[in-house]
Amino acid sequence: MNYDEKNTINISETLIGKDYPCYVIGEIGINHNGDIDIAKKLIDLAITAGANAVKFQKRNLDSLYRLEVLENPNIESQGLEILLDVLKKVELSDSDYHEIIKYCNEKNITFLCTAWDAKSVDFLESIHIPAYKIASADLTNFPLIEYISRTKKPILISTGMSTMDEIEKTVNFLKERDVNFLLLHSNSTYPAPVDTLNLSLIPHLKSKFQLPIGYSGHEQGIIPSVTAAVLGAVLIERHITLDKTMDGIDQSSSLELLEFSQLIKFIREAENSIGKPIKKMTRGEILQKEVLGKSLVSQCDIETGEIFSENNLEVRGPAKGLSPQFFYEIQGKKSKRSIKKGSYLQSDDL
Repeated sequence: MNYDEKNTINISETLIGKDYPCYVIGEIGINHNGDIDIAKKLIDLAITAGANAVKFQKRNLDSLYRLEVLENPNIESQGLEILLDVLKKVELSDSDYHEIIKYCNEKNITFLCTAWDAKSVDFLESIHIPAYKIASADLTNFPLIEYISRTKKPILISTGMSTMDEIEKTVNFLKERDVNFLLLHSNSTYPAPVDTLNLSLIPHLKSKFQLPIGYSGHEQGIIPSVTAAVLGAVLIERHITLDKTMDGIDQSSSLELLEFSQLIKFIREAENSIGKPIKKMTRGEILQKEVLGKSLVSQCDIETGEIFSENNLEVRGPAKGLSPQFFYEIQGKKSKRSIKKGSYLQSDDL
């Protein structure tokens, strides 16, 4: 596989890369709080906003943590104790996921999921997921990355809480396995302060690794995510919620319907405004130039053979004659014709 900046990711027949519209994922994650009705409402929210895909998270806690930790989380840290308490409450059943997949298919939106362990990968393979997300926490988890790589499906991998050396090792690991993947620049603080986002890493990562780069944002608000798209992020992932005040560890750094809709609207407007590196006048500009532009005009009658100079030339509007950019070039040359006072000079007069 040729890993250059033209590399693209194909998810459910949608191409993601620098020559295509920014792909937007509504990260539902665990914001459904274990309630499939809330999950469906969040899917509807993403569709209304105009997202390309929704994403969930699948875990098998028995595979992720030691038995003694699951039985007594406080032997580790208070943060882990809180996290495990939440995860035990919100994990959807396999039958729930089957229903969610069916709902996404009916609504014509792509279902994606973060796989946190091999058992979850096996389940997601059984429901024919089109691509995998690997969380920042698993960027260094080579056994899991290897297991997902064997599916030969595209991989989106977040780079939060990682050093550049760790990112480089994982990139090389994936390239050796001929996997189609992209990196997501990310700051894994929830919510992430705006002054810690370092969005300039997006073009840097693209240049360094010759890969498509996306952005997984955890900040409050939408301006940084729009900025990320302008800086070249080919994919934007943001957590979404029905209400930021709902219970849940990710709700406060999530976007409600209005914000998520505005985010996608602004990304599309930014894409339209960026356009292509071609300088040409629009029809509107041509009309404006005719009215507001300037021409070289004769200050007085100029006879055939008379020398053009500052004494017989001046600049006046509108732009119907020779451009004043030729004001100095034409001086010292003889007039090829008789020109009445106030007449526009033409290109032939050069």
